[in-house]
Amino acid sequence: MYQTSELITFWAQIKPQEFAFVDESHEVTFADLDTQTRKIAQVLNDRGLKQGDLVAIILPSYLGWLFTLSLYRLGISTVAQNNLKPFNSQVNPNWLISLEPHSGISLEKSVIVTEEYLETINAAKEMKELPGFKSPSDIASLFSTSGTTGELKYIAPTAEELRLIATRPGTNDSFGEDGVLSLLMFGAGWVNFHALKCLILGKTYYSCIFRDFKLPKFVSKYPIRTLIGSPAQVASFLEIQQQTGTKLPLLKSVLMGGSVPSQQIIDRIKSQLDCKLFNTYGSTEAGHIAIYEVHDAESQAFSVRPPVTLEIVDENDVLVADGEVGIVRYRRPDMATSYYNNPAATAEFFKNGFFYPGDMGYLDSSGRLILEGRSNEVINLGGAKLNPEIIDKIALAQLGVVDCAAFSIPGPAGVEQLAIALVTDNDFNPEHFEKAMAKKAPFPIAAAVQMPGIPRNENGKILRSILSEQYLTR
Repeated sequence: MYQTSELITFWAQIKPQEFAFVDESHEVTFADLDTQTRKIAQVLNDRGLKQGDLVAIILPSYLGWLFTLSLYRLGISTVAQNNLKPFNSQVNPNWLISLEPHSGISLEKSVIVTEEYLETINAAKEMKELPGFKSPSDIASLFSTSGTTGELKYIAPTAEELRLIATRPGTNDSFGEDGVLSLLMFGAGWVNFHALKCLILGKTYYSCIFRDFKLPKFVSKYPIRTLIGSPAQVASFLEIQQQTGTKLPLLKSVLMGGSVPSQQIIDRIKSQLDCKLFNTYGSTEAGHIAIYEVHDAESQAFSVRPPVTLEIVDENDVLVADGEVGIVRYRRPDMATSYYNNPAATAEFFKNGFFYPGDMGYLDSSGRLILEGRSNEVINLGGAKLNPEIIDKIALAQLGVVDCAAFSIPGPAGVEQLAIALVTDNDFNPEHFEKAMAKKAPFPIAAAVQMPGIPRNENGKILRSILSEQYLTR
């Protein structure tokens, strides 16, 4: 079954009054989901959107999910963004659906979702005959991925491939419990895959876009048993939970990804939440790859999950011995095998049936993966090469540091120097931090910059190149 329309109709008949979607302001039953998406489909069809179009969606979760499903029911491809930044050169949308105009798409090809427009949808008739995709091989959506370089690339699963991706076992299936809330923004590949899986299985898709006191209140109100996010997002959640004094007895698992959790976050989870903590490893291209249960900041050995084949190779793609650091590559039956309209990136990252994520690491004697940073992130400090995650780990262990990222800046005579971006709380003491880093860091830090947040991609990975650019343009 590759037609989303059939899924919605099926569950609307089987469990009409059970919730299909819940956020801080909406509770949508499967019957409501069927009705609302039929109305949206009719209004969009009347506007001129048709099969074969590519539609850019820049909307919050509730509207984004409703319009995405409506477009699927019309057999129209989607690409989601979280802001009004210019579209990547590989992507040329025919239409835009957004809360406000985008400079890259004319108003004639823009659907601006206002209160008046939503009233028009509510007054519309339901579309009875929904065309859906012409065949299972039609592209359903484009999902962005950028690794840690900041250079956007896209995978483009077909309608049938999207179904297979959504139903493959994920992190929360093995290590979490039903009632999953992701702190990642709608538009990230994993969030869309999870939302579609909920629809396929007839479960509730939970979403909360607020990052204030409403978030722990939401988690306490609904049966949220698994929380997913980056270490920085989880740290923010813990801070709000502590401030509000919210009790969360149903929460059983916290799944992190994107970077290593600090000992401070680990200790706070142990003291504030009665749940297990896992760190995950994966990619938009291939999904969930490996995981380990976090007990302390020193234990970072990932167990590779079947049906994944993961290998460590040298620069000539020759397997290296266990314990030797090399280039990580992996494959699984249902992963992407190319990038959309980007043959150069496809040739670089997809080789010999494997995906090369750009990570360095090694396998221990038990076959567990230990990551050693990114191959394209190594900082060359006058000939001495440094994995910036080493600095991240040291800095995160310091009092008052909520999030951080090491990066390089130009130094005298063209030699790179080490800098670090910091997100701090009231416990942070600049003088104590400087003394601690001078004692513990393997190289001196030329600059420490406090910021409101660390730039990350949709999956929580740090964009260090952007930090370097921001520093130079201050």
